[in-house]
Amino acid sequence: MKRLPYTLLFVVLALCSACNDWLDVNPRSQIKGEELYESEDGFKKALNGVYISIAEQTLYGRQTTMYVNDALAHLWKDPALNTDVLYALNRFDYTHQSVEPIFSSIFLKYYNAIAQLNDLLKNLDEHPEVTFRYNNDKLLRGEALGLRAFLHLDVLRMFGPMPQTATDGTDAIPYVTEITNDPSKLISKTWGEVFTLMEKDLLDAKAILEEFDPAVTNTMKQLEDTYYIGTEGFPEDEWQYFRHGRFNYYAVLGTLARMYHWKGDKTQAADYARQVIESEKFPLTTEATLTTSGSNLVMYDEHLFDIDNPDLQEIVEPLFSTQTASLNQDEAALDVAYESDIHNSDIRYQNNRYWETVIYQQNVITHFRKYTGNNTNSSSNRVPLLRSVEMYFILMEDAPIAELNTWLEPYIVARSLTKTAIDGTLTTENEIVSFLENEYRKEFYGEGQLFYFYKRHGYTAYTWPSAYTLPQNALVVPKPDGLTDFE
Repeated sequence: MKRLPYTLLFVVLALCSACNDWLDVNPRSQIKGEELYESEDGFKKALNGVYISIAEQTLYGRQTTMYVNDALAHLWKDPALNTDVLYALNRFDYTHQSVEPIFSSIFLKYYNAIAQLNDLLKNLDEHPEVTFRYNNDKLLRGEALGLRAFLHLDVLRMFGPMPQTATDGTDAIPYVTEITNDPSKLISKTWGEVFTLMEKDLLDAKAILEEFDPAVTNTMKQLEDTYYIGTEGFPEDEWQYFRHGRFNYYAVLGTLARMYHWKGDKTQAADYARQVIESEKFPLTTEATLTTSGSNLVMYDEHLFDIDNPDLQEIVEPLFSTQTASLNQDEAALDVAYESDIHNSDIRYQNNRYWETVIYQQNVITHFRKYTGNNTNSSSNRVPLLRSVEMYFILMEDAPIAELNTWLEPYIVARSLTKTAIDGTLTTENEIVSFLENEYRKEFYGEGQLFYFYKRHGYTAYTWPSAYTLPQNALVVPKPDGLTDFE
């Protein structure tokens, strides 16, 4: 077994201290931690702080959704200047002076959030004297366990080995379950060990949240309105509402489906994906949904889990909304991506929904509108991390092919695709994967999921927006220098 160097422990603990004034797990500042965990409110603040942390630009508020991940999937137009960081990302130049710090920051930010979750879980065990109302201690534990697994899975998907060639003994990533100042306890786990620990966290979270999460007995829509507080059958604590942005029971089911899908266990992946869909709590977005007053383009009703960053519009404006917007794509390439010649009613592409071509004097630029909104759809400060549509995609790929139309038909109808262009074309696994490549691109633009699709299927070349042969090991992001010099 290989040990992580003390550098990782020191930096993770230091980052935990710097990230939030009210949470410092550095042993030199134990008083803050002790004060924080003296009350139920302090425990709530600790978990809320993790949600705030992962919503920052370093992770899901920019880098690991719309920016870095989508650049690695070649979703953004290649910049003209070879000094641009996007230029380096498009070429998988992980040693570039501007790229290395980005991935170091991402790696450490993940483990910072995980360290905070571990601290919370540890203190739940060590403070039995704290009184919790409404079973909030159960919710805290369930959410923390589930989110810990979710974050480790994303570290594995980005920094871990190619799933097609990994075996149980392949070195993977650290799976950290405790706060410690003993570096020998921070070990690099194997592929098999990571999945064992991840599965345990998720199944433990599932058992807790199935019993105590109000999302199980109420609809997500009902939990968007605190008007129901005090009504029989509804939560009495406002903290238990607004479950889209918390790691709820269905986020656990969705992560189990994603995890088994990544591992290659089709049976279990399909089983958990079915459970999400059959709950009927996360309906697919349709044309009617998108034309509803006040609707947005992030397809909120589909969110099993998302982040909310109140500063998101400031983050996305220079990326998508200005005449020098750094993330855009040529209209001709987008016509190909959205298959506009055969799917001209696609709800994502028509009516300038996701894309709007704007002319600034003689410069033509196509703006991406998912987060900024347009004349019909409002902007959103939420970034989806797990959506019900992914469950349909998992079932299209992992369920028996005899079930294909059960999952394909609702998706085609919801997105207003031309059914005759698809009928009879998906009869083999390769044809389904090819179809899903196109749909992942259209569906998850700005969400960072296409890169993981490419990695899970071991792509060696891209065909869109132009032909590109991937460098060797392009899809395995190297762990940061100085954090992988294992003893």
